[in-house]
Amino acid sequence: MRAFRKPPTPSARALPALVTPGQSRKKGAAGRQRHETGSGQGMARRRKTSDAVWTGRVLAVLLAAVILRLGFNALELVPVHFDEAQYWTYGLSPDWGYYSKPPLTAWLIALVTGLAGETGFVLRLPVPLIHLWIGWLIYVIARRLFDARTGFWAATGYGLAPGVTVSSALMTTDPPMMLGWALALYALIRALTAKRRRKDPEPLGWWIVLGLALGAGTLAKYTALVFAGGGIGYALLSRQGALRWKGALAAALAWLAVMAPHLVWLAQNGFVSVAHLAENADQGLGLTPERLPEFLLTQAGVIGPVFFIALGWLFWRRAAWRGDWRVRLLVWLSAPLILAMCVQAVRGGANANWAAPSYIAGAILAAHWLLARGWLRGLKLQLATGIIAAVLIWGAAGVYAIWGTGLPRAPDPFKKMRVSGPLCERVLTGMEEAGADMLLSPDRRRLAECAWMGGLDIAQIRVWNPAGQITNHYEMVASLADAETGAMIFFTVRGDGSEVAARFAEAELLDRGHIDTHSDWGFDYAIWRVEGFRGYRAVPDG
Repeated sequence: MRAFRKPPTPSARALPALVTPGQSRKKGAAGRQRHETGSGQGMARRRKTSDAVWTGRVLAVLLAAVILRLGFNALELVPVHFDEAQYWTYGLSPDWGYYSKPPLTAWLIALVTGLAGETGFVLRLPVPLIHLWIGWLIYVIARRLFDARTGFWAATGYGLAPGVTVSSALMTTDPPMMLGWALALYALIRALTAKRRRKDPEPLGWWIVLGLALGAGTLAKYTALVFAGGGIGYALLSRQGALRWKGALAAALAWLAVMAPHLVWLAQNGFVSVAHLAENADQGLGLTPERLPEFLLTQAGVIGPVFFIALGWLFWRRAAWRGDWRVRLLVWLSAPLILAMCVQAVRGGANANWAAPSYIAGAILAAHWLLARGWLRGLKLQLATGIIAAVLIWGAAGVYAIWGTGLPRAPDPFKKMRVSGPLCERVLTGMEEAGADMLLSPDRRRLAECAWMGGLDIAQIRVWNPAGQITNHYEMVASLADAETGAMIFFTVRGDGSEVAARFAEAELLDRGHIDTHSDWGFDYAIWRVEGFRGYRAVPDG
C-alpha cells in the first residue's frame, strides 16, 4: 500500500485542517485502489507478454510440422488410397451428394487438382494445412478457457499426435469434418463466454458461426452431427448449462441453410447416404468383445498414449470434472463419441478414425488435467511419442516404397495401398494396347485406383454388378448395363475372370499372373479385352 508521511502534531490553528479517522481510511482505500490498479495493469502486461511467448512457440511447432508433412507428401512415397481416388472421381462430376459420402471432400479435391494439377501431392495438399488450422483453433480455445500454456500443450499434443501424422498423408473426409467441428467448438465457447448486453442479451453472431461451421463439417462427414448431441447433452444435464433457445435456434437455422441443397439431393435419391451409414453401423451385428481392447489400443495410437490415458482417467473420475463447467463441456464433446465407438467395436467393429473428432476437445482436457497435476514430463512424453511415431511412419513408408516386395507385410503402415501400382500399370497398358477406352471390374476399389492413375472419368469405368444391388456410388451411377456392347478392358483379382468373359460376344485374355507386394503376400490377377456384352443372364459358351 502507498506510504503516507505522518503529519506533525497540529497546533490549535491547524486543528480545522486535520482529517478525521473516517477520511483517513477513505484516503487509504483510494491509495490501495490506485496500487491495485497499477498492479493489475502490470499483471495484464505480464500475461500479454506470456501469451505472446506461448503463441510464438505453438506457431513454431505447428508450422514446422506442416512443412515437414508437406515435404513428405511431395516425395509421394505413399500410393493413393482407393478412398482418395474415388473422391477424386466424384469431384469430376460435381453434385450435392454421393452415395456413401456428402460432397465437401470431393469438391475440395476438384478445386485443388483443377488449380494445381492432378498429382498425389496436390491431391493431399489441403490436409496438412487443415490440421494446422485445427491445431491453432485448439490453442485459442484452450487459451480462452484456461490459459495460453494449456493451449500450447493441447495444440502441440494434438498437432504431433501419431494419428494426425498418418491423416496428413491421406485426403479423406475426416480432416474437413474435424475442421468444422473445431470451428463450431470455438464459436460455442465465444457464445457462452461473451458479455451480454442490455439491448443484445444473446450473441447471435457466434451462434450463427457455430451453425455454419457445423453445416460445413456435416457436408464432409455426418459424424459432425455428434457435436450437436454433445452440446445438447451438456445443456440439458448440466446445472450451469441451461440451453439458450434463441442462440440454439439461430445455429440450427444456419446449419439448415448450409445443408439444404444436400438434404434435397438425399430426398431425391432415397436417402441412400443415410442408409449406407446405418449399414456401416450394423456391420456384423454380433458381439465381439475381443475387439474392444484392440480398438482402445488404436485410439492410444491415434491421439498418443499419454493423452489417451489422461482422458480415460478423467472420464472415469467424475468428481474430477463435475465442478467446472468448462471441463464438463469438453467432456460432453469428447466422451460420448468415444463411448459410442467402444460399443460399436463390441457390436461388430469400429475403425480407428471413427472417434477422431473427440480428440479436439480431448486434447484440451488432457493438457489441462496434466498441467493441473504438474505432470510436465507426461506432456513432454506426449510430444516425444508423436515425433518418434512420425519418424517411424515416414521411415517405414520410404523403406517399403523402395524395398517393399522383399519385406513382410505386417509392419507396413500403408500395406493396403500397395496393390494399385503394379496392377493398374498392367491394366492401363492393356487398355492402351487394345484400343479400349473403358474399364470393367467387380472391384470398385481397384477401379477407383486405376481411374486415378489413368486420369479416367467416371464415364469410362463400369462395375460388374449381376445382382443389380446398389451398395456404393459406382454401382449407383456406373453399373454395367445390358445395352452396352463396346470394347472394354475387364480385370479382376479374384479368379481368372473366365465366367465374366464368357458373357461377351468377344473375349481375349491379355494377361494373367501373380504380383507380390510383400515377401509374404501377393495376389493373382487376370486382364481381358471384351466386347459385345450379351447381358448378365446370358448362358456362358461351352
